Amino acid sequence: MRKIVLTIIGLFVISAIASAQELKKDIFGIRAGLNLSHVTLSESAYGMSINIETDSKASFHAGFSYQRLLIPTTPLYLETGFYFSQKGFKYSLASEDIDITLNSTAMYLQIPVLLNYHFAVANNIIIQPFAGLYLSYGIGGKTRMNLGNNKISENTFGDDGYIRIDAGIRLGVGATFDKIYLGIGYEPGLINISNESDITAKNTNWAFTVGYNF
Repeated sequence: MRKIVLTIIGLFVISAIASAQELKKDIFGIRAGLNLSHVTLSESAYGMSINIETDSKASFHAGFSYQRLLIPTTPLYLETGFYFSQKGFKYSLASEDIDITLNSTAMYLQIPVLLNYHFAVANNIIIQPFAGLYLSYGIGGKTRMNLGNNKISENTFGDDGYIRIDAGIRLGVGATFDKIYLGIGYEPGLINISNESDITAKNTNWAFTVGYNF
């Protein structure tokens, strides 16, 4: 009996060592995909608060990712990268007295800082839930407004627009099929990006991503 127990323990240790040896320390990848973003607006005036949920706008993101193994025997990774991410929103208001449409585009350079865990569910199939933060810097964009017959176009970032710094939470799950990556992420913004003292604006984005790991 003792020999059987020692044999089982020995096989377990050998299996754990073998699994640890299979874990890659560094994983590099390229990523691209679809953004569905909108902005939540809140305006305070005369003691009243008005909340507006804008319509989603389809855009894209692209960049590269880097994952670093944190614990040699556990598939827990620190993930970061560098991305170009385009966000924005659409909004329309029509009545007998007024007809307004807004179309805003905001282009960001974005860095995520995430923790993810790799669950091997089948041969060459790994599920990767992740959670963390993102930090973005706005580099350009246009906001176009149609007010009846008047058309106005302004820079998205500036004194009359958004501040350039944005940050928020990033949650989601990815999966790798051999070296092919598929993922979905949710990015609620935490920072008020409005320059107006009586207006609060926060980005929200759904990101659908495909990629390849080297």
